[in-house]
Amino acid sequence: MSYWSSGYQGILGVAELDLPVQDGAEGEQSFATDDGLFRSFAYTGWTTSARKRVFDAAVAVPALVAFLPLMGAVAVLIKCTTSGPVLFRQQRVGLGQKPFTIYKFRTMVPESCCSGPSVTRHGDCRMTSVGRILRKLKLDEIPQLFNVIRGDMSLVGPRPKLAEHEQMYLFCRPGITGAATLVFAREEEILAAVPEEHVETYAVHVLNPIKAKLDLDYAHSATLRSDLRMLLDTAFRLGRRVHVEHLPDISKVTLPSGS
Repeated sequence: MSYWSSGYQGILGVAELDLPVQDGAEGEQSFATDDGLFRSFAYTGWTTSARKRVFDAAVAVPALVAFLPLMGAVAVLIKCTTSGPVLFRQQRVGLGQKPFTIYKFRTMVPESCCSGPSVTRHGDCRMTSVGRILRKLKLDEIPQLFNVIRGDMSLVGPRPKLAEHEQMYLFCRPGITGAATLVFAREEEILAAVPEEHVETYAVHVLNPIKAKLDLDYAHSATLRSDLRMLLDTAFRLGRRVHVEHLPDISKVTLPSGS
């Protein structure tokens, strides 16, 4: 199955499982869906292997060195155009549900970091002018190379989420890019079609389960070759993207009470 699987219909949320993670292990895990049934998925040894960790470090270290001049220029732009810190720091869920601090270039006005929905959409008024450019070019993610070198993250894997949004036990390190990242490269435009009061709920209860399925598909067949392909697709902005018309309309989605 390709990592941009189009089997979106009928995909439901998954529940957190307290399962052990063994380095380099291949196996099968189960997750509970909202309909009370259990689904199983297999994962390759590559997703948890020391080889993947060595690959990540071998790519991330020279990449960080190469990006240092660009990172310096971005830092100067942020400091010259807005007040506040250059970097945005936030707690995310990592391998084995362990929290870690993720780093990004700050793209929003400082006072907005603790207010409003935790997801953003196209035209979000909290975004700075420089931040919009960084988000569009995905340059705000570059500091996560530090996370990869530290071992918090991988180059390829499921995107790390906030603890309250994570529906699945992470059996591998979260990634800078991945199957769901490529498919939902236009997520902010997708969310722009959702009423503001439902943006976060729609992202969590509609988009996140679809992303989880894509990430499980990746885990089922992940190899060094597939990671290289995703990195190239990310660099050259390739890959199949989901469009708004392929997703459930907000008016047809039953959202949890209180949303």
